[in-house]
Amino acid sequence: MTKISRAPVNIYFFLFFWFWWLVVWLNIFFFRIIFFKSLKSFFKKLFFPNRKKSIFYLEVFSPESAGNRHRTKKWVEILNQNNFKVRSAYVFEYREYLQLTSSENTMPFFLMSFMWIRFWQIMRSSFCDVIVVRRELLMFNDYGNLFFEKLLASLHSVRVLDFDDDISAAKREPKTISSFGKMLLEHPKKFSASLKHYTHFFPATNYLRDLLKQSFPSAKDENILVLPTCVDYNSSQKKNYNSLSDEIVIGWVGARNNLGNLHLVVNALNWLSSKYKFRLRVVCDAPFAVPVLFPVESIRWSEKFEIENLLSIDIGIMPLENSLEQKGKAAFKLIQYMGLGIVSMATALTVNTEVIDDGVNGFLVSPDADWNAYFEKVFQQRNQFAEIGARAKTKIEMNSSFAANQQRLLNFFQSIK
Repeated sequence: MTKISRAPVNIYFFLFFWFWWLVVWLNIFFFRIIFFKSLKSFFKKLFFPNRKKSIFYLEVFSPESAGNRHRTKKWVEILNQNNFKVRSAYVFEYREYLQLTSSENTMPFFLMSFMWIRFWQIMRSSFCDVIVVRRELLMFNDYGNLFFEKLLASLHSVRVLDFDDDISAAKREPKTISSFGKMLLEHPKKFSASLKHYTHFFPATNYLRDLLKQSFPSAKDENILVLPTCVDYNSSQKKNYNSLSDEIVIGWVGARNNLGNLHLVVNALNWLSSKYKFRLRVVCDAPFAVPVLFPVESIRWSEKFEIENLLSIDIGIMPLENSLEQKGKAAFKLIQYMGLGIVSMATALTVNTEVIDDGVNGFLVSPDADWNAYFEKVFQQRNQFAEIGARAKTKIEMNSSFAANQQRLLNFFQSIK
């Protein structure tokens, strides 16, 4: 979490926080003493017995993000087409997010604005049947001893947490709390502690489901749906390897906060450049600027050209560090590559070993191993790329497409009383 350190801004944030902490707790107290959840259920059954089940998604990321598009937006469309009434809300556009999180001076205003907007979004969701929270209610804000989670619990009987990363590991929980953090009731294990305030869960992988059960043993198996981050490539053309050029394009697609993973393969690619002709194509919202011995092409990510940029890749890579945080990744890069029939290479950690059948529809690299021999092995099989890519596409269509998971999600929501 970005620390707040500027004294004048600290005072503003301190006063703002305690004002909203009081406002939130007054609302919690009010909704509890009037038994709001019971009253809501009673009046809906009395006056609206045949209504559609209403669902409200509280998305933490902007509409441009993969998480919003592939774990919220598309599911909202599908659910609305299948006799549910569904809405979603997010807080900031990506441009605003970057501006407000760019420095210690602006970070407090990000936290204050996020808290203000999220409070009113929760109020708007009051009469919905189901609330789905993507990852966490307050981004980068562990203050207040879970007061927003408690507000949500006072309003909704059914609260779903949807997460596609090991957020506890990403937050380095348990954290050491500063003096300022203690004054604002900062929680050392916010994500882990927040689990008890949810009734249902959408972990993206079996690994995340197991972590959930370890942190919150009371979570019932029937209330947990492992829901992969899905793609819908039915209307997209697949990768064509029939005209593969002499220069192989090795590609990586992702956000700037994961660019560091490319450093894991730089030495191997430098070695590879003395034997083979290739270039590295990086599709990201920030450039990959590192001195190397091979051509690097940085392409700014855009939703409009996402598929086109993916299809320009011959080998998609997903290197990961052998760490708790990276073990919690949901393999979305692989799902994107393989869903279009692109040959992929990935570190053999957790869900990656479930997505890729090594040597059949992609290639796995042992954790902490040198990638040199693996790259050479893949380059030597270039005449088999079309077959490997076709098997990859079939695997994703069967396991990680919206069509493959639609009925599972519909059944899950229909089963919730």
